[in-house]
Amino acid sequence: MENAFFQALSYIYNATYVPIHYYKDSVCLLSFPVIDMPTELASAISGILGKSTTSLYHYQTEEGLHIGYVGSDLSNEAVVVGPVSSMAVTDEFIDAIILKYGVSIENKDKIREFFVQTPEFSIIQFLNILAMINKELTGNYVDIYETFNLFDREKEAEVGESHSNTLYERKETENFHDTYFFEQEYYGYVERGDIAGLEAMIRNIPRINEGKVAPDSLRQAKNIFIASMALVTRHSISGGLDIETAYQLSDMYIQEAERMSDASSVTLLNATAVMDFTKRVAESKIPQGMETDIYMAIQYIANHVNQNISVEDVAAYLGIDRSTLSRKFKRELGFNISSYIMRRKLEEAKSLLKFTDKSISEISEYLCFSTQSYFQNVFKKKYGMTPKEFRNS
Repeated sequence: MENAFFQALSYIYNATYVPIHYYKDSVCLLSFPVIDMPTELASAISGILGKSTTSLYHYQTEEGLHIGYVGSDLSNEAVVVGPVSSMAVTDEFIDAIILKYGVSIENKDKIREFFVQTPEFSIIQFLNILAMINKELTGNYVDIYETFNLFDREKEAEVGESHSNTLYERKETENFHDTYFFEQEYYGYVERGDIAGLEAMIRNIPRINEGKVAPDSLRQAKNIFIASMALVTRHSISGGLDIETAYQLSDMYIQEAERMSDASSVTLLNATAVMDFTKRVAESKIPQGMETDIYMAIQYIANHVNQNISVEDVAAYLGIDRSTLSRKFKRELGFNISSYIMRRKLEEAKSLLKFTDKSISEISEYLCFSTQSYFQNVFKKKYGMTPKEFRNS
């Protein structure tokens, strides 16, 4: 049984790279990965798991670390899973762990190496891994939604009661949310890439009731900003902005908002972000109702401009032949797919020239132009100025 269970844990680790520690009679007999966890962090995790009164337990720390415990009272065995993170591990993240758990600064590189080998996991992914290990250890299947109370019936009832009381009061005072139709118009400009229309609307934004979504004005502004970014991202994608650009841009603006310390600055940033998205949609406008194949081709090209991609590469990705793809693309957009690949490379070059300090040779190499002189020639032909002149302008 023990050897079979060890093999099962090995399979799970090699498939997921989730840290696993197997204990029997409180002695660790198996560990994945082989890198030792710093003693201070291991002790902190033991303290967290010591609070558990169940044989299947999940805990999420304030820093966003997930830790799991799977135990068997019959065999005195236990498996500790994690810690893993649900977000990218940065130096700030590692510093926060060192500070929170009193880890020696000498162990910083060890902690970094430990987490570098560990992928990010969503809560659902992590709980499914716990359920899998529980099945191997105890033979019992569990429903993660019921076992880990993912559907909090008490909280649902509590919110429902509060909602009913608030709705009653608002109807009595005729104090209603009035942002829906405003949002339809506002984000409609984004989706259409209508810069002039958005500018005119921003100058004449009416007084609206956004509702209360935080206990103070700064958190209120930030929460409204995050909701706005979710909406503007989706409308931008519908308007033709490539998916990865839209989500990355949203992430950057949300991080910028979180660094701000007054509500007015966050509100002004909202207008800046929405206008930025609208301009980008205008630059990459695509027809509505586009065929799925062509939409996927556009997304593939946008995500691979830093590679030496060809029409054949795009066709292979879609599983169709080159001639069919070329014919469809020309019919939908009115120009050749090879021209579009070059256009996206040059648009990426403009962005890198404008927002980074990368040299022209670095940009040329990154975008896989055959030579720097060729890059400069096609850039000037497209925009009427050399890359250097564009950057200086």
